[in-house]
Formats: sequence, C-alpha cells, structure tokens
Amino acid sequence: MAFLAIAEQTEARFAGAVARSGGNHGGTFLYPTFQFQTADGRSITFTSSSGSTSQPYAEGERVRIVYNPRRPEDARLLSFLALWIVPVLLCGAGLLLTGGAVLVRAALARHCRSRA
Repeated sequence: MAFLAIAEQTEARFAGAVARSGGNHGGTFLYPTFQFQTADGRSITFTSSSGSTSQPYAEGERVRIVYNPRRPEDARLLSFLALWIVPVLLCGAGLLLTGGAVLVRAALARHCRSRA
C-alpha cells in the first residue's frame, strides 16, 4: 500500500526477456524486461521479478506499470499478481496459523475440563 501511495503510473514497452535457470525442476524461466520514460524524461529499463517458462508478451507490447518516482528502477507491472500475490499469501498463511492455534487451544481446554 505504501508503494502504491507514492508510485506513478505510466506505460512501458516489452523489450525482451532475461533467461535464468533454476527452480525446483531445474528449468529455464524467462523474466520480462520493460523500458519506460519517467515523468522527468529519463529512460529506465527494469526486469520483472516474476518469470515464467513461456513468454506472455510480444516484442514491443505495451503494459501499464507503476514506479517509485524517487527510485524509478523500483518498478512493477500494474497487475493483481505482481502487486498483491505476496501479501495475499502471507495473510493466508497467518490466518491458517492463527486458526490452527485456536483449534489447539480449544482442544487443550476441552481436555483439561474432561480431566477435572
């Protein structure tokens, strides 16, 4: 949320992909690279932090991005997946852990009452 509060939106052009090997299955992942102009006219190139085994963009395709005007290299695609997947996963994990703790506490309380 803090990033989006200060971020500026613009359009970026797909400029190829960076291939990196790794992952659990040892395959090659393609990380899309984009070019855009900041509000003050600087040309910036950034590579997305999320990659895939196939390239979802055509050469020169335009996409919406958001970037930090103080550090334009800190840019992200303007999509639910790119912006919200990590917070959603962390909240989900927190809820599961909290739910598990509540269930364990309730079971222990029941067990203590049945022994008394």
